Amino acid sequence: MTASKKTMANKLAKVSRSTALPDRNNKNLVEGDELFAQLVESMKDCAIFTLDPEGCVVGWNSGAERLKRYRSDEIIGKHFSCFYSADDIRLGRPDLALKSAAAEGRHEEQSWRIRKDGSLFFGNVIITALKREGNLAGFSLFTRDLTDLKFAEIARGLFESFPDAIVVLDRHGKITRINAQFEAMFGYTAQELQDKPANVLIPERLSARYGKYLTGYVADPGARPLGAGLELFGRRKDKSEFPIDIMLSPMDSDGISGVIAVVRDITEPQQAAERLRKTNDELMASVSKLQRRDSEMQSLISMDDLLQSCTSQEEAYKVVALAAAELFGGQTGCLAVVHAGNQYLEVVARWGDGPLGEPIFSLEDCWALRRGQLHEVKDPQVGLLCSHFARQPETGYLCVPLTVQGETLGVFCLTDAPNKRSKHQLSQLQLAVKVSEAIKLSLSNLKLREKLRAEAIHDPLTGLFNRRYLEETLPRELHRARRRNSPLCVAMLDLDDFKRFNDKFGHDAGDSLLRELGQVLRENLRKSDISCRYGGEEFVLVLPDSALADAEQRVEQIRVLIKALQISHGEQRLGALTVSAGVAQADEHTSHPSELLRAADEALYAAKNAGRDRVLVYQSKKSVRIG
Repeated sequence: MTASKKTMANKLAKVSRSTALPDRNNKNLVEGDELFAQLVESMKDCAIFTLDPEGCVVGWNSGAERLKRYRSDEIIGKHFSCFYSADDIRLGRPDLALKSAAAEGRHEEQSWRIRKDGSLFFGNVIITALKREGNLAGFSLFTRDLTDLKFAEIARGLFESFPDAIVVLDRHGKITRINAQFEAMFGYTAQELQDKPANVLIPERLSARYGKYLTGYVADPGARPLGAGLELFGRRKDKSEFPIDIMLSPMDSDGISGVIAVVRDITEPQQAAERLRKTNDELMASVSKLQRRDSEMQSLISMDDLLQSCTSQEEAYKVVALAAAELFGGQTGCLAVVHAGNQYLEVVARWGDGPLGEPIFSLEDCWALRRGQLHEVKDPQVGLLCSHFARQPETGYLCVPLTVQGETLGVFCLTDAPNKRSKHQLSQLQLAVKVSEAIKLSLSNLKLREKLRAEAIHDPLTGLFNRRYLEETLPRELHRARRRNSPLCVAMLDLDDFKRFNDKFGHDAGDSLLRELGQVLRENLRKSDISCRYGGEEFVLVLPDSALADAEQRVEQIRVLIKALQISHGEQRLGALTVSAGVAQADEHTSHPSELLRAADEALYAAKNAGRDRVLVYQSKKSVRIG
């Protein structure tokens, strides 16, 4: 026993004799001191040390050295406040403890203390005032390490207050303990589950699979989730099932092994994840819809721009077919327009691979045209079907009438529509209406432009082209003839004595005569030939790819046909009519339109001067040959 420890033991013995023991013989007292010293020194699980009245350490046993980790020579003489934290010292707790012990004789507390190396331990501290002859001689401190008990208490508190359900299983998979959250989650009390197998918490259909994973875990413990990647379900006392997440951790305490399972009800997280997934899907669908709408609008704008650039309805039909195939991918459709005095419709544009209706059908065959509004059939088995299909359609369809200011221009048909409409199909219906609007406005504009164009270049009385059209066309035909090195002739015709005819029979009769002459010209010329009313009773014929002899022969045939006309005006039969004509061929002397027309006019006047009712050919050597 070291000197300091003997001194501490002796002091404790002397104080004890002076305060608590009756007088005895010296031999017994010495033996008692030795035994007491041995007792103090042998208490290695407890720290026992003494302080002077000021709180400085004067005695130190081996238990104190083990617990506090100070050697006696390191601690003797130091104030015992070194065992307190800085906060406790700032609050004056060491002095308060000594004052309490001095006043009451004994002070007990449980608190955290600091070792030499700065580590903490939780101790039960009893401070006893030591007195000699009624005066304070110092203090004895008895400290017991309760750290393990404190942590066990903390663990129990955490176990019960932990937000997730916790179950402890032994190595055989039986339940040994559960917390309050587990009871609330599964509906069992701790007594009902004590020593029950874990299978009571698992749906029967999954018991075998879960059991395999649990067995594998016991064989190879380590903190990890149970059955990672699998859907896990728990079963409540009322047999209802719910999704769970399980984290397993090994437990080995005092030679007892087992498993701690943290169980979390993930019903709400799953529902939240499902809501998030649905929201994400809706957002993606909205983005896709917006992208599709943008693409449709771009295609619609492009189609409208192309339609505005078309100069004829035939060009517009091609644009419609191409644009509709892009806008309505995977669907079949067509555009039909009204012909021949609103008596029938003809399909002029189509797209898609599916079968369509008849190429020509009447207005009565389409319900949309009958009703003057969109006609949709969602289910062909029960819908009111149009008659313009070659056979009953297998899918739904819609027909959109193309009507502008009361005039029916045609119908826009779209097939392969599904029976049940989604938001996308609703958009398709709206798109079909928008496309139809663009088509009908374009066709109406083209029809109006063509009508105005026809009126601008045609003579309203005879139906032939007018002088304006001749002035536009003749330079082009001359250029084409020179480029192709082909002949081109121009004939100028004039009705003989037309003024006398008008004076005799009246202007109405004269108009009838001019109309008959126009019809003769249209019926007896080629499609490539151009017949124009030049002015009054004068007419000009442009004959491409015709040699001079052929042109002369053709004009002669026309002269004979006109002379043979029997024209009536009302009940009055008009007299016979003759015509004079001059023919000129384009050459190096008559390469300009005005020169060519002048040459034909000179030949015409030569025919007039030669007695009328004849055809003369203009010769480039200033001579005129009678035909």
